[in-house]
Amino acid sequence: MEIHTVVTADGVTLQVAWIAPRDPNRPVVLATHGVGNSFTLSALWQALRLLAADGWGVAMLNNRGHDWVAMNAGDRRWIGAAHERIEDSVLDFQAAQRWLRERGHRRIVMGGHSLGGLKACYTQAHHPVDDVVALAMFSSPRLPDDKVWDWAAHQQLMARCADMVAQGRGDELMHVDMPTNTPAMKGLMSPATYINKYGPNAATTALRYADRIRVPTFLLAGDHEKPQLSFSIDMEAALVNAPSVRRVVIEDCDHVYTNRLEQVASATDDWLRELSP
Repeated sequence: MEIHTVVTADGVTLQVAWIAPRDPNRPVVLATHGVGNSFTLSALWQALRLLAADGWGVAMLNNRGHDWVAMNAGDRRWIGAAHERIEDSVLDFQAAQRWLRERGHRRIVMGGHSLGGLKACYTQAHHPVDDVVALAMFSSPRLPDDKVWDWAAHQQLMARCADMVAQGRGDELMHVDMPTNTPAMKGLMSPATYINKYGPNAATTALRYADRIRVPTFLLAGDHEKPQLSFSIDMEAALVNAPSVRRVVIEDCDHVYTNRLEQVASATDDWLRELSP
């Protein structure tokens, strides 16, 4: 494994964990972590390392939403899950794509775990490039989720965030008891970021733009991830213009793939082999 640095078009410095493929003609997987996590601590990275042992190339991107609060090298701006905007994740993926192209890799499978999968989906839907040949969404959630969230609490929090934004306090940090179904039940977040991620017009609402995805798509969820599993079922139906959709359910599997990393890697390997020449 190697660690490399990439810089986005707007000057954010990020890291990529890289394992080169045995066969340079195979597609390589460019993936990223979920909310408040980081590249080499993500459960997806552990699964992808097993995938790399079978010869696949893997690039795990530390996106600008890594950790809850971080400081960008260079301009010293605050980044992290507390401050990010989902639309900016496009710049993160584009920087990593450029890095891979410079090394001769022109067939990229883009994906992510949890929120990272939604970021990958948003990027592919709104900024597709020829080099990206497939999309993989690992345990991505429905955001916002009016089916299982404490919706009244969410609406109260949205109103609080809107008031703070109106007062010019949109970038202040607040402790949030999340009304969500995800493992991140407590968070540190700015009001503007909460609205961006979970508001009525959030870029995370992938079902709204699923019809813009025009590459083969892989959807994976564990059977213990009831909301994520439900979302994957709806997402499969919404991907009406994807040339193919493979949806996989991993048995006895939670959101961080406890004791199920091999099964996640194996299912991904099976799908990737269908994409290979």
